[in-house]
Amino acid sequence: MRFLTCVAAFLLLTLAVSGTASASPEGKRVVVLATSNTNPYIGAWTSTFTKFATQAGIKVTNLSANYDAAVQSQQIDDAIAQKYDMIVLCYVNDQAVVPALTRAKAAGIPVILYASPIKPEYDSLITAYIGTENADLGRLAGENMVKGLAAEGKSKAKVVAITGLAQQFNVQSRMAAFKAVLAQHPGIELIDTEDGKWNTAVTEKITGELLVRFSGQGGIDGIFDMADNQATGSINAVESAGLKLGTASKGIVVVASNCMKDGIIHIKSGQQFATATQIPTEEAEFAAHKIASYFDGGKLNKQELVPVYGVTKDNVDQFAAGCSY
Repeated sequence: MRFLTCVAAFLLLTLAVSGTASASPEGKRVVVLATSNTNPYIGAWTSTFTKFATQAGIKVTNLSANYDAAVQSQQIDDAIAQKYDMIVLCYVNDQAVVPALTRAKAAGIPVILYASPIKPEYDSLITAYIGTENADLGRLAGENMVKGLAAEGKSKAKVVAITGLAQQFNVQSRMAAFKAVLAQHPGIELIDTEDGKWNTAVTEKITGELLVRFSGQGGIDGIFDMADNQATGSINAVESAGLKLGTASKGIVVVASNCMKDGIIHIKSGQQFATATQIPTEEAEFAAHKIASYFDGGKLNKQELVPVYGVTKDNVDQFAAGCSY
């Protein structure tokens, strides 16, 4: 409840600053372009945004590229040709999308990014990024990995990271922050990083392979999975290998960096040590209100950030409702 109250207050404050909390931009046409609506986070974000934007009078079209950068570029070109009032985008590849973003800017169509910002050198191509600070999510994952290992009495350890789509800037930002935390603890070594593509099954397969690869080198002490659905994949692989899991058993420490229902369950059971609050339903509602305000003459900052919090067994009940979307 404390988190939901904070987000509600944050939303009201930002809308009050723009002076357009009651915005109703009737008839504006917005296309929401997703990486894949089958991804739990993305699916929840797009459906929530559609709900609140529609309530504000916006006409929303939601399309998925199914992680195909070429398809997404064509979708952007189609949106330009159809003269949409705005493109709301979670891109597949931060390099492949640049030519299409350039064309959208030339056509005068504002582009709002969600889930992942873009590299600073391309900031001029977008109107705003609305979402979380991904470096904070990576930092929290690193800090929680250190804490989890310390709970097992380990100051020396070998950890691996299984990321979301490696070509996305949010993934790169999280990994840089995660590595920066580990650099302060030289006994903890990041021995491998693999691209899990935000996918549960892919992550489970990768985890199984890593467990075998490093079994003859002292094994793996910790796994950073970028999302809770990926943590589920790693947990399944560890249990299938018959290895210990969680700090209570002095087993493999699993941490993640955006929460889902599975993560809440696994934190409560002790199978997962931590996650963090990248909650799509709250981010999407915030984005819908900010965009409605923009159409009514309000200002959008280049980055409109929603605060994030680490989640462990100590505070999991405070975030269980928001994370169980």
